[in-house]
Amino acid sequence: MEPIQQFNFILKSFKIKAECVSYHKSDNYTYFDLRLMPNGKVKDIARYSDEISLALKTPCKPSIKILHEQGVIRLEFASPRKDSLNLFDYFTNQDLPNGDIRCLLGQTVDGRHMWMDLAANPHMIVSGTTGSGKSVLLHNIIANLLNYNDVELTVVDPKRVEFSEYHDRISSINVLYTYDEVVELLRSLIDIMEHRYELMRNGKPASGLKPIVVIIDEFSDLIIQDKGNIFYETLCRLAQKCRAARIHLILATQRPSVDIINGTIKANFPARIACRVSSHVDSKVILDAPGAENLLGKGDALVRDASRFMERFQIAYTTAQQVCQYFGG
Repeated sequence: MEPIQQFNFILKSFKIKAECVSYHKSDNYTYFDLRLMPNGKVKDIARYSDEISLALKTPCKPSIKILHEQGVIRLEFASPRKDSLNLFDYFTNQDLPNGDIRCLLGQTVDGRHMWMDLAANPHMIVSGTTGSGKSVLLHNIIANLLNYNDVELTVVDPKRVEFSEYHDRISSINVLYTYDEVVELLRSLIDIMEHRYELMRNGKPASGLKPIVVIIDEFSDLIIQDKGNIFYETLCRLAQKCRAARIHLILATQRPSVDIINGTIKANFPARIACRVSSHVDSKVILDAPGAENLLGKGDALVRDASRFMERFQIAYTTAQQVCQYFGG
């Protein structure tokens, strides 16, 4: 039976008032586009997502995306990749998209390059459990910043595990470890921000300012140490005002709980990437929607930013060792 016919048979067997109108398979991703019939409801498709995945014998539940402009509901299924999507095999220096801070993060479900412009998404939160691909994504972003962009890059590594190798091998990356160092960094960035605004008021174009990118891994560890809210308040003050000064922040955590990612943090960090998380509650904290709890791990991710809502993609794989070998000699 053809895939579209099979899917329509499944829909009919569960009395779901929808019809499969197209099907696409690319690498480890498959998606089906459904069009609602009269009196059909999206919630009926979501309600039977477990049954649909069982009938198709897929390894996980589908991600459900409503494509309003196309009038369809897209069900995206993923299976474990047989081969890694290696970042340095995937880099392309041709047909680069427009953007001030371009990053080639991986591959979308329909096989396209997954690009993100950090300047258009100035502050971002990344989350995912152990083995989900969160740390790989941060190494991926670092490699992109070194490959495609001229930025001042600082990486904060409270656990002194993931990023210490950069400290010794790539001189252009500033690596910090302690709470006090991070607070001092944020305060200095506020001074830099105010100085840059003064320069712009005096006629200097923003395009003439070198972008500054700060990646803070496991920022929940810093929040726990922040007894006087100094780190939190300084971070929020900086995030609220620094976009126009070309200062960009990326926060990463394994624990996207509401006491770590509260309303003020979320308001100032609108771009989000979620790798696999532990529960639908964690997914709602990071993405404002469920779905990340159903990801496969190993770089299977969802992005929500200025131009995309819950777009699924595969993170291209790399490590600190590979990045240092490629850029540090």
